[in-house]
Amino acid sequence: MKFRSGKHTVIVKEVFDIAPKFPQTYLIRFTFENEPVFDFEPGQFISIFAEKDGKRISRPYSIASWPENKDYLELCIKVVEGGFMSNYLYHVSPGTRLQSIGPLGRFVIPEPIRYDTVFVATGTGVAPFIAMMGHIWANGLDAGHEFHVVFGVRYVHDLIYRSLIEKWEREHSNFHFYPTISRPETPDWKGRVGYVQKVIENDIHDYGNKQVFICGLHDMVEDVKNLCQRLGFAYVRFEKWD
Repeated sequence: MKFRSGKHTVIVKEVFDIAPKFPQTYLIRFTFENEPVFDFEPGQFISIFAEKDGKRISRPYSIASWPENKDYLELCIKVVEGGFMSNYLYHVSPGTRLQSIGPLGRFVIPEPIRYDTVFVATGTGVAPFIAMMGHIWANGLDAGHEFHVVFGVRYVHDLIYRSLIEKWEREHSNFHFYPTISRPETPDWKGRVGYVQKVIENDIHDYGNKQVFICGLHDMVEDVKNLCQRLGFAYVRFEKWD
């Protein structure tokens, strides 16, 4: 990895909803005490520490902001019922100081970019891809390649970062967005319905000249990884959690 991991004191800058219907998905932004935001590779994560019943616990979260943004470090977190850390951070006050370790992880995109690239995510699994694409645009790394974001959620209101991704699609002719909804709750949705696997098979082509990055819950990632290997993608990388 390019950057050495270390201990840092982060300060809560702001917390706000990005998908307001329950279960809440929110953004939390941090600054760093007595130092700028650390350098990291897009796709890496940070571990945040807190006290619970006298014990120190930690949880890892993918970084959603890109390295060129030195104003804050952004995480995208879904409130988990009964989950201590996701609930704690949702209600934490601005100015709160927390201990952290980072950057961590090897789920990064090799540079220079050699292939057209497909990012496959469900839910908050889109966070590292927001960081990757922001970094790619900021440094002009997209030249000569196509980029595809396949993003699956249950409901339309779960399409976090939708406005940003659609803005990128308008601004870049080599960027393509494929949102798909598994449980469309209103007839207003005119887009794709179903799971990300269907989109990969129907809308993505020329697999042998593409690399794919997959992020989300364990079962989805395993299914998509196996599908992409069968389809013959040139390079398959993944990050998953339970």
